[in-house]
Amino acid sequence: MSLRIVIAEDSAIFAEVLVDALRAEPGIEIVAMTDNGVDVVNLCEEHRPDLVLMDIHMPRQDGLAATEAIMARCPTPILVVTADPHRGGVDLSFKALSAGALDLMPKPQRLPFPEEEREALLRKIRLLSQIPVVRHVRGRKRQRVEGPRRVTKGPDTAAANRPVAVVGVVASTGGPKALARIVGQLPADFPAAVVVVQHITHGFSTHLAHWLDNHSPLKVMEAFDGTELKRGHLYIAPTERHLMLEPDLKLSVTEGPPVGGHCPSGDRLLTSLARHAAPRAIGVILSGMGDDGTVGLTALHHTGCTTLAQDEASSVVYGMPRSAIAHGVVDKVVELDQIADALIREVDAIEHRESR
Repeated sequence: MSLRIVIAEDSAIFAEVLVDALRAEPGIEIVAMTDNGVDVVNLCEEHRPDLVLMDIHMPRQDGLAATEAIMARCPTPILVVTADPHRGGVDLSFKALSAGALDLMPKPQRLPFPEEEREALLRKIRLLSQIPVVRHVRGRKRQRVEGPRRVTKGPDTAAANRPVAVVGVVASTGGPKALARIVGQLPADFPAAVVVVQHITHGFSTHLAHWLDNHSPLKVMEAFDGTELKRGHLYIAPTERHLMLEPDLKLSVTEGPPVGGHCPSGDRLLTSLARHAAPRAIGVILSGMGDDGTVGLTALHHTGCTTLAQDEASSVVYGMPRSAIAHGVVDKVVELDQIADALIREVDAIEHRESR
């Protein structure tokens, strides 16, 4: 059976490039195309495709509103293909992930598609088309695009204090949506530092950090080599760089080969927390495909640190949490909306234990 694709792209030139990139590929069929966000919703209802390639800036209705409508009326895997990393306006792209899109991919800066980028696109298409998606009813009720939520950051003097604990988070497909939910519920005076490995396409980690920072009481930033951990701060691993904790509780950002196919590697991050932050570390595995994080969570579990995994019902893809749970190294399986509260409780317990 062919994978049936709908393309929503308002640039006639790039739409032609996409067609050329996909047309000759065995097992992929382009069943419909449109240049606007209104028609793509109707085309999804009509054709029930396996995947939508969605631009974010389109006439009549942008990609965010189209994503919400599709997920409310005819849930379909969506890959956002956008120029945002090179021209700004990234907020809509990450909001589309929160609304149900599965992943982001930048448009190539050179046309036609360089072969390496074409192969990456084909891999994503095959991967994402196999992911079951669920209905998002809230999209039916939405009348306009909301602006960033105004949040109050903690004072710099408090943020500069040494963290009580270090929370290590590993996420992949479905991770940006989960991270946004969690960091939006953590208080500005959260006495821990949060360090995140999110598998995301090259060029998006900086934008992810900016987007989360605009929607969170925490101070969110992309990590750099030598970063000193501070309470109330969240650090995102740069794409194609490993992120680890050093003995002096500073972060190292290094180049290196992928571990288990991933760079950054969640296993490397969590293992470094087990070595240098135990027993004041907490490990969290969020939505994602594969098993990255299982080895690192095992190391944390064996050093007596608390380990959490997102539950199946709230995960876009349950592969990574399922792997860790199957290895018996998860202390608590937690629904997404309860993870922030669970972290607050666990950090509070560490703080009381350390103060004795």
